[in-house]
Amino acid sequence: MSHDQSAPGLWTNRTFSVLFAAQAISLAGSGVTTIALTLFAYRIAGPAAATGVLGQALMLRILAFLIFSQPAGILADRLNRKVVLIVSDLARFGLMALFPFITSIWQIYVAVFAVNALTAFFSPTFEASLPEIVGKDQYVKALAYSRVTVDIEGVGGPALAALLLLVVSLRWVFWFDAITYLASAALVSTVQVPGPRGPGALLSPRVLLKELTHGARVLLREPSIRQALVMSMAGAVAGACAIVVTIAYVRDLLGRSDSAFTLLMVGVGVGSSLAAVILSRVTASLEHQTDGLAPLHGLRHRWASYAILMGGAVATLSLLPGIFRPPIFVFGVLWIANGAAQALIEIPSATLVAEHTSIDERGRAYAALFAITHAFWLFTYPATGYLAGAIGADRTFTVCGIACLLIGLLAVLVGRGAQGSHLHAELKA
Repeated sequence: MSHDQSAPGLWTNRTFSVLFAAQAISLAGSGVTTIALTLFAYRIAGPAAATGVLGQALMLRILAFLIFSQPAGILADRLNRKVVLIVSDLARFGLMALFPFITSIWQIYVAVFAVNALTAFFSPTFEASLPEIVGKDQYVKALAYSRVTVDIEGVGGPALAALLLLVVSLRWVFWFDAITYLASAALVSTVQVPGPRGPGALLSPRVLLKELTHGARVLLREPSIRQALVMSMAGAVAGACAIVVTIAYVRDLLGRSDSAFTLLMVGVGVGSSLAAVILSRVTASLEHQTDGLAPLHGLRHRWASYAILMGGAVATLSLLPGIFRPPIFVFGVLWIANGAAQALIEIPSATLVAEHTSIDERGRAYAALFAITHAFWLFTYPATGYLAGAIGADRTFTVCGIACLLIGLLAVLVGRGAQGSHLHAELKA
């Protein structure tokens, strides 16, 4: 079997190209909404309360992911995944179209929770479909490009929001996001999305409880995935430091402007994108050296584990120097490494899940991965914010670097286990 992982081979896959476009378009809208929501909360709540409103909205976002991702995984393994994707997009379109008419804070909370509950249905279903759509030869590259679109959301969203605000008022910027969901649904409707091979058992209360925990049990049965889950905590620590603490470090300790903060956050996205592209190229080069399913699986397995541990090490190194208050240029380099670390952990983790699950359980497995990793963020967001207020931004970085080091050591221990009985999933070529 040929392991051609050239970009043309991936982009001539019409289903992937269309779904990639749908994802990129909807993420562009999400990036715009992130900026618009910040300004919107400022106008409704006022300067004193705006930060609190945003913090609560962020917590509700993660809470929606935790509550609804597991039921979404069950549906992804039982229903037509194409229908799940389209319905999620159309419902999000309807909710975002109502945003311009919001007049109070509680309405912001309800809308944010509802939109992200629907995202909890869309994202695991999309991720569970990807391995079957692109096949084993192209999966890592497809994941890398998917990661790049997420980074573009953070980098391009502010710029696009600024352009839109030049031509329309703030309230109507939300309609741009609504239209992107409508466009995403239209694109998904034009392709076939692979799904489960047959209907599942009836969802009695006993079966439902079993199904809700099935995804987590699938992940925990494999030592390498357990290791990846532990290391995801380090990625959440590094990411929370970047999102929550950077502004305090830049403004209060370095005395720099908002523009410097924006550039540093762009650096995080650039680092993540570069790591994603490099990871896909290295994986493609390695896979050219082997033929046959078993050796190829072993190669992917080892390389994914090495990359995840490498991500933890890079996250540690990006945070530890914080106590020395590095100047803006050095800090920028560290934050590029911070973004790279998050990609090195996230992409191989998704690869391991694809390699060790069957198509009929993949929706529940990816939903569990989605829920568990976002649960880490639910903890790291407030924890890093509290530390920054208590001991300062610079010390917070170093404390979090030590935490990443300890998490990495724990991940090494958790990853030890018998590798002979695990599932080698059959992904289509």
